[in-house]
Amino acid sequence: MATTFTIKLEEQIIGTTKFEFADVPMGVVYGKINFINIQSPYLLFKNYCLANNIRINDDFEDSRMIDTVVIPNLRIYYNDLKKELKGWGAAITGSEFLDNEVYFEIQFGGVVSETMSTLFKHHFDEYFK
Repeated sequence: MATTFTIKLEEQIIGTTKFEFADVPMGVVYGKINFINIQSPYLLFKNYCLANNIRINDDFEDSRMIDTVVIPNLRIYYNDLKKELKGWGAAITGSEFLDNEVYFEIQFGGVVSETMSTLFKHHFDEYFK
């Protein structure tokens, strides 16, 4: 069973993810963000990046799509917020579609092999079958 990870921006819990996907040899896990009490994820990330001088790779205002670099104060926790996932950090890609569908993905890089083989054992085992 996959662990549910909590996503915090600064001190605010903004959502969760199960990191449904991984690139095991690259040390990257990624998955859909399930937001908690966030009206507009697009505006949340755009405004945060602009206010904190964090580069935005792509920003398409008309489709409310954004792709960011690693956001330093975007942190991932597990075990009921007792442990923080360590690595290079997390970046965001996503869009608020015209039909009110929202899909944002979080990519977390720099996961070391030991963590990949334990915390993300299902991805590790699938890759090394």
